[in-house]
Amino acid sequence: MSLENNLSFEIIYEDGHRLGKVNLGNRIENTPYILLNNKDYFQFGSMTIEKPLSHLVAETYKRGKYDLSSVPLVQIPFDLPIKEAKKLSSLNISIIKEEKGDCLSIYLTKYSEINQELFESIPKKSIYFFKRIADERILLDFYFKLKERYPSSIFFIDSKNYEIPIFLFLGFDLFLAEENNERFFNEYLSNPSPELVEMYSNGSVNSRRLLRILYKEFYNLFEVYLRREFKRSYYIDDISLDRPQVVRWKKEVERYYTPPTNIILLLPCSAKKPYRVSKSHTKIISFLKDTLKDKYSNLSQLILTSPLGVVPRELEDYADYDIPVTGHWNQEELDSLSGLLCSLIKKCNNPVVIAHFGENSPYLKAIEKLPFEIFYTHGSLEELKSIFDTNKVLWDKEPLNEYKTKAQKMFSFQFKKEFDLPFNYVERRKTTDLTFNKKIIGIFQNKIKVNVPGGELIKESLWVNIDFDLRGDIFSKGIISNSENIRPGDDVIVQRNNKCIGVGEAVVSGDMMKKLNRGKVVKIRARG
Repeated sequence: MSLENNLSFEIIYEDGHRLGKVNLGNRIENTPYILLNNKDYFQFGSMTIEKPLSHLVAETYKRGKYDLSSVPLVQIPFDLPIKEAKKLSSLNISIIKEEKGDCLSIYLTKYSEINQELFESIPKKSIYFFKRIADERILLDFYFKLKERYPSSIFFIDSKNYEIPIFLFLGFDLFLAEENNERFFNEYLSNPSPELVEMYSNGSVNSRRLLRILYKEFYNLFEVYLRREFKRSYYIDDISLDRPQVVRWKKEVERYYTPPTNIILLLPCSAKKPYRVSKSHTKIISFLKDTLKDKYSNLSQLILTSPLGVVPRELEDYADYDIPVTGHWNQEELDSLSGLLCSLIKKCNNPVVIAHFGENSPYLKAIEKLPFEIFYTHGSLEELKSIFDTNKVLWDKEPLNEYKTKAQKMFSFQFKKEFDLPFNYVERRKTTDLTFNKKIIGIFQNKIKVNVPGGELIKESLWVNIDFDLRGDIFSKGIISNSENIRPGDDVIVQRNNKCIGVGEAVVSGDMMKKLNRGKVVKIRARG
């Protein structure tokens, strides 16, 4: 019994991997899921799924009655010669147009033109079956494009062992209960993190190659499914340097952060986070405040670190990470750091750059490439003071308010838009109050959480637009328009008639919000 188009899939949570709820009639199952492998069908909880069938076999084979049927296609070996592959793929395309079924197998070839023709012919189905093929680029490219087109569909991958965490991280939903698949499946879901994915990628040459290609070549297609959560992260080896979250940090710091003044102080990082509570940074901050007095905030502090590259002082609360420190930087790291620094400093008119590093600091190799005059302290506070004294004319400006400056930079970075409003930032015991005109507009605890008055001030940032009374969460059908740079987990501003009427957390990216067939897209935290 086929119940084509009666199955629905709702995304509950997404951060690369996704948690979903499948509804078929009165039966509900959760994803990701390990399918039990029976002779002619897969067992998906209380549901049965017909196994992919050969088109030739299906004509003579008495097919069973299962909850979800499969379109019978001709199996195409990946490396089949192009003439035969094109002929068989054309046959499959004609079958797809005629045959009904809930599930569709994806038979990829090594020929891009054949794969493109297949892609253009694929209709909406409940489940797509993918097979692990030798060419990771072809597999990833096709998968991401199909997922973007049909985000409410379910994706199966026939893969094993060490690659299971990677494919979970990629957002695949269904796997087979074979060999050690269940072990790797459960271990990842008990602690879903890039660190675990990277660790397991060392299990085989193929899994390592798969992850490297994902990181190096598919950032733009993958990043949209990753949350911008500012929580403790661990970077374990060289592959971590290419982690999409790291690449995104660099891109967004470069785009959304501008040093508040043209006087730039470059500082080394510390093991303890946030940096300001470490011994080394406590000492330098105390010195700077004693020396500069009310002009302290007229100094732009940029902290150099691996793997994030540059962490501005105002954004240090967002950078909670740990990495084995060796003191050795490869050329790619140095070039990346130098490029990011250069981009940030170029935003300032007539920048004055001061480098506070010891003689043997590895950061010096990146700094020496900068096209600016640089004053070196050689790690000496006395030399730093001398530089300040020699350039007193630079400080002949109105002092900036430390808390207002920090709040502005935090808002601009998190909500992806430059703000020029005199926010206040007042630290409390466990949280930080964010105020405007003496009214609380939000709090900071790992990230900024605004209330409705705060949302009204920044309503042109990360937003969704609706045309109904806001009574609860927002579903995909209720959105008129939204900003595309929303990512899962982002705080978003809910607008109606150009007025903030609520704030909440995005469940999926902005690109996906209107493409989903069902499910929540924004969990409302506060209504006005």
